[in-house]
Amino acid sequence: MNRNRLIVGLVILAVFMILLLAGSLILLMEWNSRPVHISGRKPLSHLGYCSSMQVMPCILSFSLGSDGKMVINVLTKSSAPDFYLKIRNATLENIYECQKVKGFSTQVSCTGEASPPGDVLQFLLVSTDGNTPFAEGRFPVIGLALATPEIYFTPTFPPPPTRPPR
Repeated sequence: MNRNRLIVGLVILAVFMILLLAGSLILLMEWNSRPVHISGRKPLSHLGYCSSMQVMPCILSFSLGSDGKMVINVLTKSSAPDFYLKIRNATLENIYECQKVKGFSTQVSCTGEASPPGDVLQFLLVSTDGNTPFAEGRFPVIGLALATPEIYFTPTFPPPPTRPPR
């Protein structure tokens, strides 16, 4: 009788192991067939400096405006949503307002607090519609172009030459 119980127990254990293995394989195949998502969203696009590869969005330039604010020019696709820029360094997080540059459908200018060159910053582009991040990157500000002051003056013309009397 003990021998029969042992055989029945081993058969039940073998069936259980086969079912467990089959279920694990089905779950693994289902898990691998899904697209990768982070928190239910697609992974964020990479943001970096613009290059010949033209992966967009990308950072065109950094400059310092005449008002002392940092201006960041971003190249985007024309279909990109309106966005703002969050920049974090080791201690602070600043938000930069962004506007499309007049006359250019793919260039956006973002303005905010100045950061010193050389700091490694984390950039996050966030859509204004729903505050959804769509691109991020981490890199240093290499340098800042200084805004040239606009100097206006009225042109002066020398008096017309006078001819000696004849």
